[in-house]
Amino acid sequence: MKVSDTFCILPWTHLSTRPDGSMRVCCTANASSVGPTNDKVHGGQVGILKTEDGKPNNLNVTDFQSAWNSTYMKNVRLQMLAGEKPPSCLKCYKEEEAGHNSKRMWETAYWMQRVNLKELIDNTGDDGSVPPQLAYIDLRFGTKCQLACVMCSPHDSSGWIKDYKKIFPAVQNASLKETMQWENKGSYNGSSYNWHKQNPVFWKQFYEQMPYMKQIYFAGGESLIIEEHYEILEEAIRQGIAKDLELRYNSNGVEWREDLFDLWKEFKLVRFHYSVDSILEMNSYIRYPSEWTRTEEVFHILDTQTSNNVEVTVACAVQALNIYYLPDFIKWKLNKKFNKINMWPFGAGGVNYHFVYHPPHLNVKILPEWFKIQCRKKYEEFYPWWEENWELGVPVWHKGKVDYEKWRSAGYGIKRLQGMLDFMDSEDWSRRLPEMKEFLDLCDKQRGITFEETFPEMKGIFDNV
Repeated sequence: MKVSDTFCILPWTHLSTRPDGSMRVCCTANASSVGPTNDKVHGGQVGILKTEDGKPNNLNVTDFQSAWNSTYMKNVRLQMLAGEKPPSCLKCYKEEEAGHNSKRMWETAYWMQRVNLKELIDNTGDDGSVPPQLAYIDLRFGTKCQLACVMCSPHDSSGWIKDYKKIFPAVQNASLKETMQWENKGSYNGSSYNWHKQNPVFWKQFYEQMPYMKQIYFAGGESLIIEEHYEILEEAIRQGIAKDLELRYNSNGVEWREDLFDLWKEFKLVRFHYSVDSILEMNSYIRYPSEWTRTEEVFHILDTQTSNNVEVTVACAVQALNIYYLPDFIKWKLNKKFNKINMWPFGAGGVNYHFVYHPPHLNVKILPEWFKIQCRKKYEEFYPWWEENWELGVPVWHKGKVDYEKWRSAGYGIKRLQGMLDFMDSEDWSRRLPEMKEFLDLCDKQRGITFEETFPEMKGIFDNV
């Protein structure tokens, strides 16, 4: 079925939550207003569903069925059907313009194999309303997390609060100060990190919807240490619907309940996106205060101790701190010869990744031009090695089914890396370098670590700041 060039299937199949209970079009939608400055092109909080009075549609004060056919969601659908680009979705369109395979593209391709597109469109009302049956929901139950990743904040991780209380009062740069705001400890316009404990209507509607769902996506905070995540898995098994349900995770993998792997065996499919951003002390700097020995240990546990219905990929948050080192990460991962982690076709044996948009002072576009050139040079030097060793990413069950040409032309792999570099070069955000420098200086002072010692090849990026 022919749809417009701006169409994305998610507004017809999906809702996403924020840790504070706000709902959004999808998990990347509210990054669409992030740019080279803090100017709010579309009024801020783009992608967050709004009530009629313009306030965030939040699960502390409303329910997700009414949000499903809110004026905001209906307008997004109508704009897409008309070939327009909703402001909430500009992030994807910008990535595509740079040659990157966006969330809109891969999610639409994935879900068009699992739902009836013609039926979805035919059942769309003239006002953009659709029947309230969710195929896919993104759940984020508060901010409980053990880590304080450098690109995160108290908005998403309770592990950040201690450092935030020391760092934020010391910030001098006005733009950085605005970016790092955490108003009323995240509680405003009805939002609360305990929304999932305070809204029985949500749980009633959720369990009514669950038999229609094809996938539940858990992210954070850190879902593997949040009890409500386990309650959902147990209820799906009790109802007998687990065998038809896919689970998806973004997780730091630091710890989990002892019976997790046994619970997973009951489900149709589990896609576990292990959040790792680099190797050795570089990953520990980014995903502070994780320890590389434990990170590597979890790689091997996920690879060898999970059942056959569990797929494991690396979810790498590509940012200014790690884009130069990504080839090293891929080479390390391939040389480990894992059995299932990012095996063909997912990542073509490499790693999966998404861009860091917030905080903007860690986005890859911020890097000075000379360092972007160095990055591209390193990748060009890496490609021949990966081409020579491409079979390291092909599992035994695909041997003989994938040749070099098929691997080389895959959307994941080298083509994806090339698109990533093109995205990096697509805009100049270097005016934010003073923010990046001040932020890292304050983090280093608070955490007793050193940016330049951890990332020596990046020395000099602040020379003209």
